[in-house]
Amino acid sequence: MPYQVNITPEADYVHVVVKGEANYANAKQLWHQIADACKTYNCFKVLGEQRVIGQMSTVDAWNHQKIFLEEGITSKYKIAWVDPNPRTYETTNFIRRVLFNRDIGYGKLFSDPEPAKQWLLHNPALQ
Repeated sequence: MPYQVNITPEADYVHVVVKGEANYANAKQLWHQIADACKTYNCFKVLGEQRVIGQMSTVDAWNHQKIFLEEGITSKYKIAWVDPNPRTYETTNFIRRVLFNRDIGYGKLFSDPEPAKQWLLHNPALQ
């Protein structure tokens, strides 16, 4: 499956759909595109949906903190990320925990898009 990233500005958020191989190079490209889109649309709420194959190494997952720092993704971003694949969910959750523990970005992981969207748009503590 070729690597594909589709980013669509919506009324209140940026919608990202990513498909393809899970690896560091693709993750670096993905977050660069997301950061650019958020800046372009002046919208820092992100609903991401991933349909990836393969397992990312623990070191590559850990190094997401480097990607976020390089791209300027801070707690100003609110990210609802959807990973419906049980095989990749744990790695994605590990990435989320690493970022959370370093106060890099603000996000939550979901296995279904609808609760993710509801959390992203209706969490009054961050409005």
